[in-house]
Amino acid sequence: MIDVVVLAGTGKETPLTVGENVKNKAFIHINGRAMLSYTLDALRAVTAIDRIAVVGPVEQLSPLIDEYGILVVAEGGNITDNIDKGFAALQPKQHFLIVSADIPLLTPTSVEDFLAKCSPYSHDFYYPIVSKENSEKSYPGVTRTYARLREGTFTGGNLFLMNPGKLEESLPRLLRFFELRKSPLKLVSVLGFSFIVKLVSKRLSITEVEMRIPGLLGLSGKAVISSYPEIGTDVDKPSDLELMKKLLI
Repeated sequence: MIDVVVLAGTGKETPLTVGENVKNKAFIHINGRAMLSYTLDALRAVTAIDRIAVVGPVEQLSPLIDEYGILVVAEGGNITDNIDKGFAALQPKQHFLIVSADIPLLTPTSVEDFLAKCSPYSHDFYYPIVSKENSEKSYPGVTRTYARLREGTFTGGNLFLMNPGKLEESLPRLLRFFELRKSPLKLVSVLGFSFIVKLVSKRLSITEVEMRIPGLLGLSGKAVISSYPEIGTDVDKPSDLELMKKLLI
């Protein structure tokens, strides 16, 4: 059975949260229900999933305890703090899922497919990627960040599978990566110039990306191609929210 840490921490103020008059986008209402509820619905319907810990504002999360049987964990100061707090609360003994709260289109089938493709869990870290063609075919008009690789153009998912025995040692590197990911020059110093050149020229392969993960995070990693774009369709902008209101009826 797989345990899950759901990240519902309060982030920085954005046009989305300001427009919806909330501090935390996980609690934005979509057709009368909190966005987080849709994500929890999908996770709860996966037979392989056991315990779910949701990390975020305790007062807002508490009403969901009885409905979903979740463990509520007080949020920390940043995303890696929240991952660590969720991990500490569950103490999983085998690979566990880390899931963003803002993917309300998530389905049980998409999660089950991802877990099946990760089996037999021989790597430390599994991350789903979705082709641009698949994503735009299912949800035309959605703006995503894509990477052009040798095998095609892909976007990343909003969940990953993690080896609990490797989490603590990888967290400092993970935090550094999150801090650098929006600074291209600093990121080059971490990834290496030749790696970036290959990425820009579309000569970088999925295997080469996987081979770079141990040096970056101290983990063995595997990219998992998913046919389910809902696994990576998050809500960051007002336009994303409008799409969700149309799709989640």
